[in-house]
Amino acid sequence: MITVGIFGHIKDVGRELGKKGTSSDITFYNYKQGDKIVTYVEPTRYPERINPLIYTINLMDYAIVFIDEITGELGEMLLALDMFNICNGAFVLGEYVDVDMLKNIIKGTSMENFDILDKDFIKIREHVLELEIERDFSYKKIPIDHYFKVKSVGTVVLGKVEKGKIEVHDNLKLYPIYKEVMIKSIQIHDKDCKEAKAGDRVGLALKGVDVEELSRGYVLSDKELEVKKEVKFKIEMNPFINKEIKEGENYTLITGLQAVACEVLDVSNNKISLLLNKEIAYDDEKLCLIDGSAKIRILGVGEKLCQ
Repeated sequence: MITVGIFGHIKDVGRELGKKGTSSDITFYNYKQGDKIVTYVEPTRYPERINPLIYTINLMDYAIVFIDEITGELGEMLLALDMFNICNGAFVLGEYVDVDMLKNIIKGTSMENFDILDKDFIKIREHVLELEIERDFSYKKIPIDHYFKVKSVGTVVLGKVEKGKIEVHDNLKLYPIYKEVMIKSIQIHDKDCKEAKAGDRVGLALKGVDVEELSRGYVLSDKELEVKKEVKFKIEMNPFINKEIKEGENYTLITGLQAVACEVLDVSNNKISLLLNKEIAYDDEKLCLIDGSAKIRILGVGEKLCQ
C-alpha cells in the first residue's frame, strides 16, 4: 500500500484517482487494483488553512503536484515541499504549462528530480502502482488522523501504519497520554484482517481508551517515545520571511499530525526554544513553526530535538 499526497490545481482530481473516503480538512481517496491499494490524500481546506498542507506532507510516501498554470499561488506549496525535503514525487502538467519555466523554478530544490507526467489519470494510476517504497519494521508506530465511536464496537481510530507490523490483540502505548491500549480488530479497505504492516492504512478498534481522550496526532507505538511540553530544536528559517522571530511571540508548532499553540522562549544560533500549551509525542518527525494569520505562514522547519 502507498499513500500519495496530491497538491496544486486539484479540483476534481481526487475522484478521478479513487473512491472518496474519510473527509475533513484532509480527504482520502482509495484505489485498489488486485492486491495493491493506493490512498490519495488531498489537503482539502488548503489554502484557506495551512495545517492540512503540512498534515498531507507528513502522511504521504509520494507527492503529485498538478499544475495547470504557473502562478505565484503555487509558491507556498512548493516552498513547503522543499523545506520538508520532499524528493520523491511527480509533476502533472497541463497543456499550456511551460516545462522549461517549471524546471527553472525547481532548480536547486528537493523537487528538481521529480518525474514529469501527462494529465492522463489512467497512466498516473499505473505510475503510482509501480512505485516501490522502502519501509521500516524496527518498531510499531501508528499516528492517528481520525477517530470516532462505533455502536457495539467502541473506540475506532484511523491511521497509517508508519512503521512495523501490528496484529490483533497487540498491546501498545498511546502517546502523549501514556495509555495502555489493546488492538481488538483491524480493518484494511473495509476488510477484517489479522495483521497490518508498514504502509497500510488501517481502522483499529481499541480497548482501553475512550474517544473523548483522543486528539489528532496521538501516536500508538511499542517504542518509548519522547513526550515534551518544552522543546528546543535546530530550525531552518523560511528564506522569504521578512520578520525576526522574537521571545514572547505566539505561533503554532506542527509535528507529525499534532498541532499545538506555542510561545517562543528563545531564538539564537539557528536554534529555537518553545513552550507548548500541551504535551506532544515526539519520535523522529520534522517540526514546523507556523504563523497561520501571516502572509508568509511557514516560518521554519526543524530537523530534530536538541538538548
